[in-house]
Amino acid sequence: MAESLSCPTCQIPLTTAGRTERCARCDGAWIHEDVLVGMMQETASAMVFLPWMPRDAAGAPGGEQVRACAVCARPMQPVSLGAVALDRCVAHGVWFDATELAAVLKHAKEFKANPSKQRDDHREGLLAVLARLFGG
Repeated sequence: MAESLSCPTCQIPLTTAGRTERCARCDGAWIHEDVLVGMMQETASAMVFLPWMPRDAAGAPGGEQVRACAVCARPMQPVSLGAVALDRCVAHGVWFDATELAAVLKHAKEFKANPSKQRDDHREGLLAVLARLFGG
């Protein structure tokens, strides 16, 4: 990535590690959502759909704070992907704490896109699909 990114947890510069940006202190990873989808599709050997679910960070154990995006520094959305709690900036990417990326990739096959569901989505229209994909 060309821009200088900072760890949403430690506020230190991130370094490029393969297709991710990593924090040397906390071992967290910053990943653009398109890259994440590609990694999951490789792992699942199939098309995947990421069902982002909003979560309440204030209700998290230890009074978790909303983290700032590594790119734009705006507050990220607390979300869950399956059983993994993450932080997401829709415009720039997803933050994974140290073990979270491995946990999500381990369960990539659970996020396989359902072909019959895709056909139903096509009948509903493009706007309905986009609204669901982008939380609208």
